[in-house]
Amino acid sequence: MSAPDPRPDSLTEISVETAGIDAELVADAFRQACSQGVAIEAPSRFDRETETYLLDGNAPALVKGYVPPADDATRIADALKLALQAAPLDRPLVWKRPRRLHETDWRDAWKKHFGVQRIGHGIVIVPSWIEYQLREGEVVVRIDPGMAFGTGQHPTTAMCLRALEEIDPSGATVLDLGCGSGILSIAAVFLGARHVLALDTDPQAINVAAQNTADNGVGEAIELRTGTIEEKTAPEETFDLALANISGLAVERLAPALASVLKPGGRLIAGGFLEDRVDSLRHTVEANGLRVERVVEDGIWRTILARRNS
Repeated sequence: MSAPDPRPDSLTEISVETAGIDAELVADAFRQACSQGVAIEAPSRFDRETETYLLDGNAPALVKGYVPPADDATRIADALKLALQAAPLDRPLVWKRPRRLHETDWRDAWKKHFGVQRIGHGIVIVPSWIEYQLREGEVVVRIDPGMAFGTGQHPTTAMCLRALEEIDPSGATVLDLGCGSGILSIAAVFLGARHVLALDTDPQAINVAAQNTADNGVGEAIELRTGTIEEKTAPEETFDLALANISGLAVERLAPALASVLKPGGRLIAGGFLEDRVDSLRHTVEANGLRVERVVEDGIWRTILARRNS
């Protein structure tokens, strides 16, 4: 795995204010256009029942994308505006003027929105800069997401973590497609997975995931590669479990490939899509030899749990 090119000392920030509930949809579009990463600044609230921080979907959020200073930020912003015109957003977008800033201006700004989170029965997500005392029965994943997706705050990541804990991947071989910060891969190993292949098309995400896997002491159990399962470099091996916390459109497009990399009886956890995609996804997944066992709900977000037919 080759290291990504170093970031420039300064970046140009493209940002837009959106409803919190729409932030991930908008961020998905930004990830296609902003080569130096995407961040979401969204207010969170502390839920005493679960002892965790949850995104406040009713409050406005800022989605920020970063591009090298040599790129035409105005042109990229205009392309994003056009791409998002047809998106099913809860509220109109409020665009900000692109601005130049140094990396240190944004590197730590989002940390105030990320605290300790308890997910499921025993998974605890702890920011790498916070001291935390492990309690009996807990699995602690320390994460510094950098500019990669995956802190556990978003419902899609939390649903995948809960499903992973419920399935119990003990002894399993796992594919983590679109691994982002590596949070699902690390959790899978701590829950007993024997080996994880983590893929992401963003070299920066792989760089962040490599640091997180090393910091959690699970680097030997997790193989990181830049890419996806459709390329010539797609894995030839098959897996007991595939994790795909990406988007509904991506899951539909990759359904044949996902089915092909699962062993007979293998499981799929697919998240990152809204309620209105469920019927189409169910049809596509089942048309490719998988049986949908359950659809998990969290607000407007959905995650599908499926099994490949034996």
